Amino acid sequence: MPETLIYRLNFKRVPIKSAPPDQRKKDFKMQVTLGYSKAEAMREASRCMGCGLCIQGCPARLDIPGYVQAIARGEFEKSLRIIMRDLPFPEICGNICTHNCEDNCVYKEPVAIRHLKRFVAEQFPDYSKVLEHKRREKTGRKVAIIGAGPAGLTVAYYLTMFGVECTVYDALPVPLGMLNVGIPKYRLPMKVLEKEYNFIKNAGVRFFFNTRVGKDIPFQDIMKGYDAIFLGIGNMKGNMTGTPGSDGKYVYHALDFLRKANLGEEIPMGKKVAIIGGGFTAMDSARTALRLGAEKVYVLYRRRAEDRPGYPSGNAEEEMEETVEEGVEFLWKITPIEYVKDSNGMIRGIRYWKNEMVSDGSGGRLKPVPIKDVEFFIEVDTIIEATGQSTDISFLPPEISKSLKMKGNEILVDENGMTSVPGIFAGGDSTNSTKNFISAVADGNRAVKGILRYLKIDFTTLEKVECNKMSQVVKESTGKDVKCNDYIEI
Repeated sequence: MPETLIYRLNFKRVPIKSAPPDQRKKDFKMQVTLGYSKAEAMREASRCMGCGLCIQGCPARLDIPGYVQAIARGEFEKSLRIIMRDLPFPEICGNICTHNCEDNCVYKEPVAIRHLKRFVAEQFPDYSKVLEHKRREKTGRKVAIIGAGPAGLTVAYYLTMFGVECTVYDALPVPLGMLNVGIPKYRLPMKVLEKEYNFIKNAGVRFFFNTRVGKDIPFQDIMKGYDAIFLGIGNMKGNMTGTPGSDGKYVYHALDFLRKANLGEEIPMGKKVAIIGGGFTAMDSARTALRLGAEKVYVLYRRRAEDRPGYPSGNAEEEMEETVEEGVEFLWKITPIEYVKDSNGMIRGIRYWKNEMVSDGSGGRLKPVPIKDVEFFIEVDTIIEATGQSTDISFLPPEISKSLKMKGNEILVDENGMTSVPGIFAGGDSTNSTKNFISAVADGNRAVKGILRYLKIDFTTLEKVECNKMSQVVKESTGKDVKCNDYIEI
């Protein structure tokens, strides 16, 4: 079978304006990117050829050509309606999505899909006045959602529109989970979070914050009081490395560090900060440290720059470029030996080895192996470990957790988003390896359909009809013939 070639066209992209690095690195409220004007957005959207290659890069399978070409025609309301068939957070997505869709674009300089989505969302303070979604009559069914992150709120919004009573429980004092406490406000402003949370709340979703399931409310009570449960619990437990000296003062895990910063809590720290790790959380931690007053920030990663999480992608390149612009220094191929403390337990620096990248013979990723002949030292007084996180299911009663099938640290779900325990569904970072915003939304969409099936509620108005496959599903369910790429509106 001949290899398929994708030719990259070189039509210039409309540049997005950014705040100056020397100003933005001192200010949490100053957004890095400034957004398109109406004229810029329409000009950029007009580059789209409608080929649809981008859709394959989107976990939620949004109709990207549909909403982008609507922008090009100045049909902003239509564009928003198309987006919100599958995504109830268009402005959040327009600010922080990993935009893998753009990596599939036929252009060498891809259409700025994420920025265009942000532009459309910014035009409408209240989506409900544009969408004209009509909530169905109440079905009498009730679903509990544990976790107010993107997966959980996707489930809550769309089920509510189908007449299901949804109640969300979250241990945090604020909505939207890691979007609120894990992503710095220079990337995702509070006004955006409030706008989209209020939209979902006003649709009829009930919320209980500062509520720990298993402590403040027994899980068994939720099982008795609801017809189904969705676990959108994320990865909220930070994994520390256990490096000698990690009990020193001013040693944090990135999750705790970012949460404190986002909630406005005091964070004792010094002026020279080391971030251990090379992913997006490491970049956020480094740039947050600058905004909290650090004079020098280093990122230490055990692999090469091209091995960091998310690379190669346009999103990883943007994150790196912005971080370097702000003055963060990177040290690649590093293995810490010890976090050096003084007699008072204060961090004074890091002893480390440099690594060589070695093949294990499998043909896969090269392995970092320390060169132990020579030790190095870097002087720092604060260390932040961005070294991974895991799912915490300790709130579940033993009879449930024992029955819950896991693969490593991930909860296993079927094609309907249901776990091995009937009636309990799950999605988001606790179930998938990609662990990004748009994948959580896709998990939520899948679980919505799965829960509606489980509750025996007709959901054909949710379906986006794809060639033959989905039209057959609709025909079997309703007896109606539907053409490919048509939509049945909510």
